[in-house]
Amino acid sequence: MSELSDGTRLSDHDVRTALRPYQDGGLISALFETGAISLESGELPADLTALAERLEAEGKQDEADRIDAVLTYVCDVGERPAVANWVNRTDV
Repeated sequence: MSELSDGTRLSDHDVRTALRPYQDGGLISALFETGAISLESGELPADLTALAERLEAEGKQDEADRIDAVLTYVCDVGERPAVANWVNRTDV
């Protein structure tokens, strides 16, 4: 489990759990399925921000906070290819 730059503690499993209901067939799904983070286009952070804002507007503050934590995770970790054993990682 990693401590993020904002003090939040988040594991890879937590990232997958937060993203599971919001797979979009795009970069959010790629992160959910493989752990890959693509920052080159700026789309993944923008997609996560838009998702968090939508959830907040829908009154789902806890879910929005989880997606915000995933956004911090993505920015802290940075660009990376798919992660070996991503779906089996629990406490990293």
